[in-house]
Amino acid sequence: MADTVMKALMLDKIQIDGKSVLIVQHSDGSPFLHSLLTHSARQGRRICLVSFNQLVGYYHSVGTRLGWNLNNLLSKNQAAFIGGLHTLKDSFQFHCPSNPFNFLFNSTTCPLQAIFLAIESVIVGWIGQPFSLVIDELDCLLNLGIEPKAMIQFFQKCHSLIQTHSNGSLIVSIGVTPLDKEIIQCSTLLSHWSDLILTERGLQTGKSRDLTGTLTVKWNVSPFSEQDFHFKCFDRGIKMFAPGTAVL
Repeated sequence: MADTVMKALMLDKIQIDGKSVLIVQHSDGSPFLHSLLTHSARQGRRICLVSFNQLVGYYHSVGTRLGWNLNNLLSKNQAAFIGGLHTLKDSFQFHCPSNPFNFLFNSTTCPLQAIFLAIESVIVGWIGQPFSLVIDELDCLLNLGIEPKAMIQFFQKCHSLIQTHSNGSLIVSIGVTPLDKEIIQCSTLLSHWSDLILTERGLQTGKSRDLTGTLTVKWNVSPFSEQDFHFKCFDRGIKMFAPGTAVL
């Protein structure tokens, strides 16, 4: 199933190094983020995973179902996890000046600088190795009180990091709700700076036994294509369909 998804995204032909991927979620959760994580792991890429609302065990459990082992990669320094929930817990219990989530307690002019420096220190340790920087649900920063401008600047710094290290890729997911104008504006801006945009939506007609949702795949670089798919989620992956062919 993973190979089918990568073919639909054209990542079986287009090199992901030096490129940024934005996953725009109009529904809860993104199975395509996990597909790209799986693809990175199977290619032997280093993975720097940043999450603001999930523990590392969540990603390990999903990865195990998809055929790769995050804990094993972490133990071998082939992956790094920067998690908001665990860090927040430590912040409440112990004051740590180097905590990358101190922006929640202290007003600073560059509130996300510490998180970026934590990411950068991981990437620098992988010089010469292909890697994927994966940031899950970037929109959570707005819920944590971060201004949209600071969130956009954080994305731009991560994007620049990928441009500096041309053997890396940036994969970001962002949740969008129709009535939230701020997050819609942020999503639109990030789309302009991304090479590949995956826009994921649920079915407008409600639930279906045969389909989970729709996906629009848009490349902002060559081949400059845009294509729509239907998809169905399973425990161990995703099946992709051209519209109208799900029953075939």
